[in-house]
Amino acid sequence: MEPVEPDELRARVGARVRELAKRRKLHLVDLAEQAGLSRGHFWGILKGSSAATTDYLCRIAKVLEVDPLELLRPSKSTKG
Repeated sequence: MEPVEPDELRARVGARVRELAKRRKLHLVDLAEQAGLSRGHFWGILKGSSAATTDYLCRIAKVLEVDPLELLRPSKSTKG
């Protein structure tokens, strides 16, 4: 397994959060609110311009009802 660059991992997390929220029919604004994140920082996480701490990943995963490691997997829509 090859190492993943930080930019790629941040983009992966953002894509995965969007994918899982869509699957649960959860609006992103509601997800940010339920996870207790500011909209600005949450949008940065989604765009890959802000790194999410492990605490934030856990809070997002809890709202999405998934294991936090699921947020690090490649998005199914972007797999080659």
